[in-house]
Amino acid sequence: MGRSAKLHKRVKPKINSATSSQPTPAQIQVQAAKKKATVKEKTAKNASMRKEGDRVLGGADYVSLLMGGRKKAREEGAKLPQGG
Repeated sequence: MGRSAKLHKRVKPKINSATSSQPTPAQIQVQAAKKKATVKEKTAKNASMRKEGDRVLGGADYVSLLMGGRKKAREEGAKLPQGG
């Protein structure tokens, strides 16, 4: 081997057997259940913060907002709830 080949020799990284083990199906199910539970908690918290019967867009038509002209978007934008 030449000097350049020795200098730029590719060395394969050593793989630790503990870190490369694949999660078992039971671990995957537990992770999915935890994720689902946190999502449910977040949605319940957000729902409790909202008033009863309160709509996200406050009666505005989001298609008109996106596809309509400036005038129509201004009219629909006036219907949107003010964040804060």
